[in-house]
Amino acid sequence: MLAYPIPDTGPPPTPVFVIGSVNRRKRLRDVQRGVFSFPLIAPRSGVLGVLYVEAADPTCWRPEDEDVLEDIAGEVALALETANLFEQAVAQKERSEAILSRVADAVVVTDGQGTLRQFNRSAVDIFGFQPHEAAQRSCTQILGLRLGERPLDCSAGCALLQLSSAAAGRGVEVTRVLEGGRKQPLLGNAAAVVDSEGVVAEVVHSFRDITSLKEADEAKTMFLATASHELKTPLTVIRGFSEMLMEEGSLGSNGASGAVEAIARRSVELNKIVDRILLSSRIESGRIEVSLSDVDLAPILLERTDAFARATGRWVRAVVEPLLPAVRCDPEAFSSAVDHLIDNAIKYSPDGGSIDVHALALPETVTIEVIDHGVGMSAEQAERCFEKFFQAESSDVRRFGGTGIGLYIVRSMIEAMGGTVSVTSQMGRGSSFTMSLRRADAPIMAVPDDVFETVPSDAPEPSVIREFMRQMGIPTNRGANGGRR
Repeated sequence: MLAYPIPDTGPPPTPVFVIGSVNRRKRLRDVQRGVFSFPLIAPRSGVLGVLYVEAADPTCWRPEDEDVLEDIAGEVALALETANLFEQAVAQKERSEAILSRVADAVVVTDGQGTLRQFNRSAVDIFGFQPHEAAQRSCTQILGLRLGERPLDCSAGCALLQLSSAAAGRGVEVTRVLEGGRKQPLLGNAAAVVDSEGVVAEVVHSFRDITSLKEADEAKTMFLATASHELKTPLTVIRGFSEMLMEEGSLGSNGASGAVEAIARRSVELNKIVDRILLSSRIESGRIEVSLSDVDLAPILLERTDAFARATGRWVRAVVEPLLPAVRCDPEAFSSAVDHLIDNAIKYSPDGGSIDVHALALPETVTIEVIDHGVGMSAEQAERCFEKFFQAESSDVRRFGGTGIGLYIVRSMIEAMGGTVSVTSQMGRGSSFTMSLRRADAPIMAVPDDVFETVPSDAPEPSVIREFMRQMGIPTNRGANGGRR
């Protein structure tokens, strides 16, 4: 309530105004002797309050004074409504800017002629321009959008707006050409903001960078092509020898024996390819299971390196530290990971060279390093080699074969056992893959008892690796008092 106080002595020179709240629309008079009231009615908001007027001398009140005060009440109501609307507009603007600044999609607003007016932080990141560069410049100059191989023609209005209308809100795939000629795919949408006369005043554009989605789609296409190629090779051999065996007399006893041996060998290769594909599918669906126990790695490493050396005729050796401590792992999953890495090392060392497997004990972990001296990888390939379906250059795919899921399987299994895997590599100088697993005798990290007072016994594990294991359905052992062990 707003009030102008009445002086303590002497008659007031003007009436006294008091603004209060009321839910009535009619004019009120003579609330008490010498006090009059007028509702504050705003054009948009309706009744905002009441203006009370107290006359110093009720006998001097004139009818025309009532009309003047009613006009004053109208002006006060309008002023209050304007102030309220301004505060709401400022708050809404701040809220909209806060939302736009945090939206992952790029949002660009242009006027009806295609000049940039507003954009969010994601637009700066995705399109790579600086805010001062976009001032009063056209959308075509800043964004450089293309449809297929042709630049978007916005001479007759926003081309993306027209395409978005035809796409019924599904989005339009456009591209930009970056430095070096690389294309950046974007999913774009545009919507018009019209004025009171139906003329397009602004166009709101939204863009989503779909580079990763396109790469994933291309990787899956490459996977299907390479997997088909990998499957076709042993199947062709199996079918050929099978048909020859079916033809009576086409092969002698020695030839038949060789054919059966070839069929068996190719069947093993085929089975490995199918097993990898099925294992990848189980990992993706979260159905992989590992059973952790205290495992001595030395016998496994010696047996697997010897098996590869015998099968391939290559120099594959294990260098194991004496008295290597046991680790917490699943022996079958670990053997599979070692097989993948050794097979990978042999495949990418076409000119020969030794394959070395080193096992070393550290204070809390045991590291197993598989080293080759083959073709190596670039920094970008090394960074992405554990991704599902990732392949190197297409020429390498055909040269070395493979489905692109072996290293993805290795990483998934090692992480499921609470370990880590990494790689260092140089082009032309080989690669070194390092697995790290926790020692069975490693000290358990102390956890205060009060932590378990607030954490339910079935709460998820706190670490990222444990959370990953929980999502994959791997049982977690718990010690006394709900503690992990």
